[in-house]
Amino acid sequence: MSPNLYGMRRFENKVALITGGASGIGRATANRLAAEGAQVIIADNNADLANKAVSEIEGDSGAAIYMEVDLGDDNSVKALGRAVAEQFPALHILVNNAAILRQGRIEDGGWLPNWEPETAIGLRGWVLMTQVLLPLLKKEGAAIVNLSSEGGFLGRPGQWVYDAIKAGLVSVTKTMAVEFVDYGIRVNAVAPGWIVTEMHFAKHPDPEARKKELEETSITSCIMKRTAQPEEVASAITFLLSDDASYITGTTLHVDGGRMGMSVG
Repeated sequence: MSPNLYGMRRFENKVALITGGASGIGRATANRLAAEGAQVIIADNNADLANKAVSEIEGDSGAAIYMEVDLGDDNSVKALGRAVAEQFPALHILVNNAAILRQGRIEDGGWLPNWEPETAIGLRGWVLMTQVLLPLLKKEGAAIVNLSSEGGFLGRPGQWVYDAIKAGLVSVTKTMAVEFVDYGIRVNAVAPGWIVTEMHFAKHPDPEARKKELEETSITSCIMKRTAQPEEVASAITFLLSDDASYITGTTLHVDGGRMGMSVG
């Protein structure tokens, strides 16, 4: 777990649930929240990675538990909601992060097999998760961050299902912000750019080499000319979850090295 370099403890006595918290941006966020005092619930379908993440947090004197969930299965999501309610009187933080990305171009119909699993996990599952946890989120007020993507704002070949979901999450974030404001719940989104996560290197024949290559790659698609680490996105997420962002809701924060700020042509 990354050390708490800033000495902040903004989440003391707070309970936080992160879907997809076993790896990538979700894990970096779980680490950061735990380092700042939160009791972290890692909700994931990969028990090995999740338990490793829990052990890492506990090894750094943080508090974390693993709860299994399959966002593509409504019954699994509802069971998680019941399990959280049995163990905690309130939930203060929800990070809707877990998603899958599959390739498929419109022209050749390659997207057809992707539609159901991608939307079930990356959109329907998120909304249902929020719904079943809402009673706990309402107890003491809360903050929610949904993970969108630069793909929700750009046209990218072969990824229209994933990108359409990420665009939809921006709209869902606004709706949640309006519907939940009277409960003392703020809802925002983060749209990361090119972040070096397991999604980009885990299936490579040599994952570590591929990871290093991505980290050292200079890119021209953003102002800062580089990829980013998950911890850099986690910092933005934890800001939006904290009282430092107490007057921010219904917005999307781009963490993309200036990708959205570049002129075209």
